Amino acid sequence: MDHRPRAPEQHPTQSPTGRSLTWTTGVHQVRTRLRFPLRATFHWSPRTPLGVEVTFHQVGADAVTWVIGRDLLARGLRTLAGTGEVRICPADGPGRSGQVVLRLGAEPPYALFVMDRAGLTRWLEETWALVPAGAEAERLDWEFFDHLLANR
Repeated sequence: MDHRPRAPEQHPTQSPTGRSLTWTTGVHQVRTRLRFPLRATFHWSPRTPLGVEVTFHQVGADAVTWVIGRDLLARGLRTLAGTGEVRICPADGPGRSGQVVLRLGAEPPYALFVMDRAGLTRWLEETWALVPAGAEAERLDWEFFDHLLANR
């Protein structure tokens, strides 16, 4: 069985409203020296523009979803980014732009994933076309936050 990373299949989709963006791609979970292929779905909505839901679909196991900051994913394309639970950094790999390594979890054993850097870059650019970096606060539902604070 070949565990070397390959260029993932990429399926960017858009909801009928033209608002939310979803990208499903192949990733590899790294455990010791082995790589296990699985699918990951990235979902972003202009209603919650700061975060990206990343769902990992493992064969024979429940899907696991993490919410990761869109800006953190973007920084991780260029340099080591994040602290604590989520860290991401570029890495050498197949293709012209290489890969991205995503580490989830603050304590060992971490969940470590490797994915296509060019695909993630293209998908993030699509999200910025809808809500540019720095304009996220204009899209936030501030009434939701006011309600949360009022009920504390």
